[in-house]
Amino acid sequence: MRRLRHDKFLALVVLLPIIAHVQGCRDVSSVEAVKVSLQNGKMYQYPTVSGDEDGARIALQPQHYMISEIRRNAETNWVATFVYQPTAGFVGSDYAEIEIPTGSVAFYFAIHD
Repeated sequence: MRRLRHDKFLALVVLLPIIAHVQGCRDVSSVEAVKVSLQNGKMYQYPTVSGDEDGARIALQPQHYMISEIRRNAETNWVATFVYQPTAGFVGSDYAEIEIPTGSVAFYFAIHD
């Protein structure tokens, strides 16, 4: 019985650092903060990655958007581009996050008249 308890404790000691590492994998230093002052009604575009294998995705949609999407077409020269336009008439703050292969980008929008 004592041997079984010792084995469980040893397994916990070995697994705990692995679990902590996996939980902390999101490196805060890999998050780029972009502050944007934008007039209501205007569109904002942020080019991300252009490789065939590289992708981008919206991890957190803004709350006050009319357009919030990743575009990759001839118009963006095949670069995955985050496109944002606030809801008509909205003035205030908005926030969005996108994920790219090198980390994340956090957008802090200040929408004004």
